[in-house]
Amino acid sequence: MKRRAFLAAAGAAGAAALFGPWSRTARAATFGAFPAGSEPVELPDGVRARRVLEIFLYGGLSCWETLYFVRGYGTPDDPVAPSSQYYAFADANAAATASCGAVDLARPFAIDALGATVELGPFAAKLWQRSDVVARMRLVVQRHALAPHEAAVPQALTGRMVGQPGAAGLGAHVQRARIDAGATPDRASPYSYVFATGGVSSDNVAAAASSGTHPGAARPLLIKTDSATGFTQLLDRTVLGASRTGHDALVAAYADQYTARLTWPGRGRVRSAHADDAAVAFAIKRNAGAIHGVLPDDLFAAQTPTVCGRTAIDYPWIGLTAARHLLTHPSEPASYVCVSDNGLVGAVGGGGYDTHTGNAADTATNFDNLSTALLAIINAPGEADPTKLSLDDTLIILNTEFGRTPLAQAPGSDGRNHHPDGYVTAFIGGPITSDQRGVYGAIGRDGIATSFATPSENRVAALLAMGIYPFAPDGFNVSDVPGVTSELDAARAVMAKFLGRTA
Repeated sequence: MKRRAFLAAAGAAGAAALFGPWSRTARAATFGAFPAGSEPVELPDGVRARRVLEIFLYGGLSCWETLYFVRGYGTPDDPVAPSSQYYAFADANAAATASCGAVDLARPFAIDALGATVELGPFAAKLWQRSDVVARMRLVVQRHALAPHEAAVPQALTGRMVGQPGAAGLGAHVQRARIDAGATPDRASPYSYVFATGGVSSDNVAAAASSGTHPGAARPLLIKTDSATGFTQLLDRTVLGASRTGHDALVAAYADQYTARLTWPGRGRVRSAHADDAAVAFAIKRNAGAIHGVLPDDLFAAQTPTVCGRTAIDYPWIGLTAARHLLTHPSEPASYVCVSDNGLVGAVGGGGYDTHTGNAADTATNFDNLSTALLAIINAPGEADPTKLSLDDTLIILNTEFGRTPLAQAPGSDGRNHHPDGYVTAFIGGPITSDQRGVYGAIGRDGIATSFATPSENRVAALLAMGIYPFAPDGFNVSDVPGVTSELDAARAVMAKFLGRTA
């Protein structure tokens, strides 16, 4: 990785102490602060999540075998859609389940809005084995109208359509809120990180690290886990050798000269977002050691497990291991980490869960691998490992851009096509307790969602779960929540859907 590439990727990533004071004084209000009158939708300290781990299931997770299995839907004699949903590939699904060491048994989870019993499917057997995790899980049916990955992925990650200037990843909102709050003024490492792999960049997975109209300092640190070793080595800045001090002094002098040109005598400096971002980039580069302090070289060590009879380098596991380290760091813990799950094995559509062929084998392997890796970093009942996540203060989000069709992609095919008309995301832990567990919405026999939430509401809900007010400049609008006319009503609607709470 070139030094210029490092600056592009990391320059605007953190620098809370260096940029935060200007960010707070240049605006009327702290981003994320709840205004007067919004107290009913502000979760108390003991309920809100202190940190968020988002896992983006790239490609579109097939919910029929994983998070939304209705045993009576799609059977060969179904009156509406015979041999669909799980039963479109019943034999292949059974074989894939067996290859993962699981059995097909009843795993009833909750009742949906249509009165159907939703089970966790056989590919989610590992998840089901952790009753403590399932007890704090809320499944939310979502629906939208975008079928291409290039449009659906950024919408899922930002809550905005492609091309909207305000489209920012959840990590940017979180980092901006932390910077503006000034919780740790001496901190230089980021509050938000995004781990992705190089193979899916064309489908806009990097939108998770977009900053929208936030200042550049809010941009999360984006790291590609398949080239992370080179990144951590760059943090040492060895290319400068003994010239580092002189180099930094020279760049600082140039920066001071430019700042002077932007400053009116007696009236202060004019606003310049690009100049601010350049200053942050230089400050982060000069303090790269602070980032290296929380990103040790061995953090991204390769892991090559065998899952469901298949062996490969496990980039999702590497990302989750790094996320655990950062979210539980003793002195500079992250507040948000997004891990892109591109799968242990690459699906034919480009990776992860984009199963245009081989839906059963690839989905079973990749979701089993994810479940195993995720559960390994969550404290079990009676366990109090400070290096693992606690569901009492951590919200885990399983997100995806859309689902897979309830029928085969074509006659004789063993794959499924893109299906934004009805799919499922999950919120686990944090504000979700046993009282909030369950299902919001419903998907009918035809595979179409009859009641559902939107990707925008998903993002708004995550911010509310963290105690961050989402309806602010650079954030979201009331119009991002259907059927409401005020910010308070919008927050209430979203909390009811995703957090299972009334206000």
